[in-house]
Amino acid sequence: MSKKTKILLGVTGGIAAYKAAEITRLLIKKGYLVKVIMTRTAEDFITPLTFETLTNEGVYQYNTVIKDKPMLHIDLARWADLILIAPTTAEFLSKIMHGRAEDLLTTTCLAFDKKIVLAPSMNKNMWANKATQENYKALKRRGLIFSGPDFGSQACGDIGTGRMKEPEDIIEDIKSLTKKKLKLFENKKIVITAGPTQEFIDPVRYLSNRSSGMMGCEIANAFYDHGAKVILVKGPCSYKEKDEIDSIEVKSAQDMLLSVENNMSNCDIFVSVAAVSDFIVKDLSKEKIKSESISNLELEKNTDILKTISQKYNIFSIGFAAETSELKSNAIKKLKEKKVSVIAANKVSFSEGIDNENNAITLYWGNGLEKNLGLKNKKDLAIEFVEEISNIYN
Repeated sequence: MSKKTKILLGVTGGIAAYKAAEITRLLIKKGYLVKVIMTRTAEDFITPLTFETLTNEGVYQYNTVIKDKPMLHIDLARWADLILIAPTTAEFLSKIMHGRAEDLLTTTCLAFDKKIVLAPSMNKNMWANKATQENYKALKRRGLIFSGPDFGSQACGDIGTGRMKEPEDIIEDIKSLTKKKLKLFENKKIVITAGPTQEFIDPVRYLSNRSSGMMGCEIANAFYDHGAKVILVKGPCSYKEKDEIDSIEVKSAQDMLLSVENNMSNCDIFVSVAAVSDFIVKDLSKEKIKSESISNLELEKNTDILKTISQKYNIFSIGFAAETSELKSNAIKKLKEKKVSVIAANKVSFSEGIDNENNAITLYWGNGLEKNLGLKNKKDLAIEFVEEISNIYN
């Protein structure tokens, strides 16, 4: 590796802790840089000296304090490219699920904003317990990655699922996560819209929707990670894209369309993720409308940004369709009517799709082709979305 990947290995107090020594050895053999944090109970199973010998540097213990590094957990979180917890006990699974910050390892995990890999190790009944399974499912939805557990014989004599994966298999999982990926959109310019729009009724009120902007921002991040020059035109929302992405903040659909058109020069792909308000008031009031005088608001159709761009410019365009029913038929109708290259359709309700950390979308393109991208955290969904778009685009 020209630039060595930095792995922070967290060792917790399970019987499989002895296998963490082999994991450390294999990581170093494969060319990774490794630092180790041990919990208090991990030291009941294996000594820090073992890891110090393997890594040729000091081990961070649960209560390590360095005078000239008062923010050690922040420093370690910034240093690491990936955190691997092996073994991950049921107790630690619960701690990380609830955002506990009681020792060096938990505080470092809480401060870390990249990939965390958990290698569970526990009795089969502990793994099958409803509490553990709820923690497992919730953490997967948040984007944490699980390596195992495996089915097999356990230290207590039971046979079942809960055994930590073998070190060689965990290393293979780490390799697949850290290998340099192809830049699928190198040197491509991509304009993306995200978030809601706000259409004023009077100086105080406006029409809008519940879009959080998360899906659009994560898609912008995923395209950027694949080498694209990304222009993100974003309606009012709190969700944040990567700092390196060129972002333009707008409010109304007209503002959004103007910003998009101003950036269409040499654009290769347009992705309309924004939940543009479908209606505007026919007569905008310059004065606040008194509550007692409100009767009916007369609405008219708003600007259709996706249709305008797809028909005005000869460009590969992708639209999003949020539907409450008849997902496929409505999506294909929009695909044809708006003359776009791809429609990404998702089911929405009061509890799914919009303003939610998870989503599921189905892509429709060409003459009846479709690809379902199942329910997952929007960050992971965005990565899969970009990879699938690469297959269609090329």
